[in-house]
Amino acid sequence: MTATRIDGHHAMAFQNMSPAIRLVMAALAVTLSNAACASVGPDQGSAWGSSQVSLTIAAGRTTLQLLASGGCYGSYGEIDQPIPSGTFSLTGTYTQLTGVYPGSVQYVAQYDGAIAGRLMTLTIFVPAQQQTLGPFSLTHGVAQTWPACLYP
Repeated sequence: MTATRIDGHHAMAFQNMSPAIRLVMAALAVTLSNAACASVGPDQGSAWGSSQVSLTIAAGRTTLQLLASGGCYGSYGEIDQPIPSGTFSLTGTYTQLTGVYPGSVQYVAQYDGAIAGRLMTLTIFVPAQQQTLGPFSLTHGVAQTWPACLYP
């Protein structure tokens, strides 16, 4: 059996291995490639984004910004834990920036969604305002940054 020449020495070394060792090496290669292509869970510290929402997971917590008109974020949310893979329903806060003292109003919020591969769907419910935001579709690896809105 002749192998394509990788660099003479390595090709010969592979040819001289027993079939059992070659099988183990092939299984290891498949396992490593599957791990590299596996779905990316947001609980690993990462950025997710869309044209409307920027979500960052770092240091054991989740922070998101919602784009307002004018190219700035007018509200943001915080969850005191990373978002887990799969479906989720987490409680956090939703803060709306305002132009009057103290500059923002914070509410309890419910964050519901699901992760499927590199896509996340996210809906935010703010009970005190009886307001639902979303659903939003976010993509893993899309990092958005916007300045905070400066209300008069």
